[in-house]
Amino acid sequence: MSPPHPKFYLLPFSPEYKCTDRFSLHPTGDQAEDENGQVPFWPVLEAILCRPVNSTTGLVDILDTISVILRATSQPAGDYELLIDAIATSFDTAEVFFAKVWPRIVDIALQMPGLFQNGRIPMLSRENYSLPFSRRQIACLVVHQFLRTLSLPQFRDDDGTHDFGMWYSSQQRHPVAVRGYLRALMLYFGNVLCDEKKMDGWVMEYSLHSLPENYDEISAQDQPLSELKVVVVKTYDTLPGSLGVGDGDGQAVVISANRVVGFGQSATQEEVHVGISPEACPIVLFTPPLGDEQVLKVRGAQAMVNVVGKGRDIIVGSMLDPQQGGDAVWKFRTMLFMDALELDLVNDGRLADVDPGNMEREIAKAYTAFSSSLDGTISEIKTGPWGCGAFGGDPEVKMLLLWLASSMVGVNLTVVCDYELQTFARKLEDVGQTLKFTMLGTVSMRKLLMELPQALSRGQTLEWLEKRK
Repeated sequence: MSPPHPKFYLLPFSPEYKCTDRFSLHPTGDQAEDENGQVPFWPVLEAILCRPVNSTTGLVDILDTISVILRATSQPAGDYELLIDAIATSFDTAEVFFAKVWPRIVDIALQMPGLFQNGRIPMLSRENYSLPFSRRQIACLVVHQFLRTLSLPQFRDDDGTHDFGMWYSSQQRHPVAVRGYLRALMLYFGNVLCDEKKMDGWVMEYSLHSLPENYDEISAQDQPLSELKVVVVKTYDTLPGSLGVGDGDGQAVVISANRVVGFGQSATQEEVHVGISPEACPIVLFTPPLGDEQVLKVRGAQAMVNVVGKGRDIIVGSMLDPQQGGDAVWKFRTMLFMDALELDLVNDGRLADVDPGNMEREIAKAYTAFSSSLDGTISEIKTGPWGCGAFGGDPEVKMLLLWLASSMVGVNLTVVCDYELQTFARKLEDVGQTLKFTMLGTVSMRKLLMELPQALSRGQTLEWLEKRK
């Protein structure tokens, strides 16, 4: 049995947050050492950040010093080549970064004691399910992820996925993606962090939602099937409309997440949507692994670049302004992090998607996500082929399950497919129209889905339903 998750995440200014003062930077020297030879980290960080920095050499020295003091190594930052390149290419000149952006980074970083109480952040949990932050507080956490001053949360593997150091080295398995994430970070620093007016009046909310206790009662209630819209695009992108921003009110976008949510070094949907949205990145600090009946909702994270395509073939471009409302509408952006079953691990020759237990799990997961905004702020869910990439799910089964869950909540579902899936998209739309006109509601649709033959192969579900009409 795994140990319980901690209730709090310790911040660098806490007196309990300690380090080995390898370079004798603490103002009181040996007098501050405890019985283990460690000193509080915050005075050491203040001494480091007071150094003048006007070049990438000076910046790398600062980052290296912090990293070595805290973890005795600068890894995985390596040669810092991609970070240096991002600074050189994201501003008119590198001098702009050091004259304007770096002082602001230092200022926001050192504001941490005044922005957070008691040197800790509560962890998300069933009891403490919502964490609202000001935009300034989140900016402070993002800055500390950049500086690499934060400790590894106890529930994460020791692979550096809690800060941005993994993006700094030239040794990347997907350099195009990582360059895009660093560019998004630099644009966030230059356009948001450096604009004091954008720091106030913007609430960021991170909430962990669990399946309601009366779910069985809810699922037994018959509801009409909601609208199912299938949209085919030339290629996927992350422009505002695709993220549910500035294209009408009340949209949320499904993120096909891992149980341990966060960013990374590749270009999965989760890595892209989080990596281009620096304000979503702090989820790694206070979100424990998702349970089977839990989802994470993030509201208010602004995306900074447009990623076109998928996988190894992405292109990173400029973000366009939302169609209406300006940048302020980003505060209404809603991301629903849902982890799908890892069906790619099933190798027994059967279509694991149609196992009734697996289907019930996915319906409950989707219902939990879609019902997280029953206050009326969400009327439409946008999703791609959730759980069908690295997780190995069958898009025909998965999209029907999401449609059932959205109907149980009473919100519309829009499935977005690229040209590679246009045949599937047409079949899904046809079957959706047939079911909507012939089914009484959610109870009869659930019954039909539970009757899917176990002998079906991948891609045969819609055809089987067509023959049943």
